[in-house]
Amino acid sequence: MSAHCTASTPTQCAPCRQDYFTALWNYLPRCLYCNNFCNGNQEVETECSATTNRVCRCQKGFYGLDDFCIPHTECGPGHGVLTKGTWQTDTVCTRCSDGYFSNSLSALDSCIKHQECANEKIELLSGSADQDTLCGTCEDLANGGETFRTFLSGFFTLHKMRVGKMKKFVARHISRSVEEMFIQDTTKQRGPLLDQIKVWLSKAPEEELRKLPQMLKYSQLGSMADKLQTRLSEIKQQSPNCTLFVV
Repeated sequence: MSAHCTASTPTQCAPCRQDYFTALWNYLPRCLYCNNFCNGNQEVETECSATTNRVCRCQKGFYGLDDFCIPHTECGPGHGVLTKGTWQTDTVCTRCSDGYFSNSLSALDSCIKHQECANEKIELLSGSADQDTLCGTCEDLANGGETFRTFLSGFFTLHKMRVGKMKKFVARHISRSVEEMFIQDTTKQRGPLLDQIKVWLSKAPEEELRKLPQMLKYSQLGSMADKLQTRLSEIKQQSPNCTLFVV
């Protein structure tokens, strides 16, 4: 309002200049300053205008909580996104149901259906909540290569081991330099240990990987060794002419 009304003249109004606004009919002597500033993990939803203050919202990948923008929760392996997060709500995760899996850490990915083996391929490893079914042939394992390494990696993921025995296996066969650290550190660290084993499985010579049952037994993982030998024997029995050598 630039001037009040008088007995002979009406109220005189003036438009708000840049960066100022009024949202309602009023008798204010001056327009209000647009005092909302988007910062941190915010972005502009509605820019300042003559009739509105600046409106902020959380950027993509964040949601508002107590005036802060918090990153959407990521669903870990074995869990998928049930409801994607918005700028107002967090992600809702759910455990993958039977027949589905997720092996990612994501705020966007849902659980995926296990693949079905076809074209004369058999199920080398059953799918679980955090890994897909592994399909292939007995000869794929006999020939080594990527399928053989993927099979062993999936086998270690599928069958849980006690942390102490995992440490012993890693220290004896993979990274002897960290043996003392593992002995001193009694905290649970299954994830990092499993990651180290998987890296080794992806790079170790195949001749060494063929000795895995003996290596497991040497690390007091006889049950794991028996399970591995049993599974390889079952696969070989489905293909009698397969050249897979089971120790």
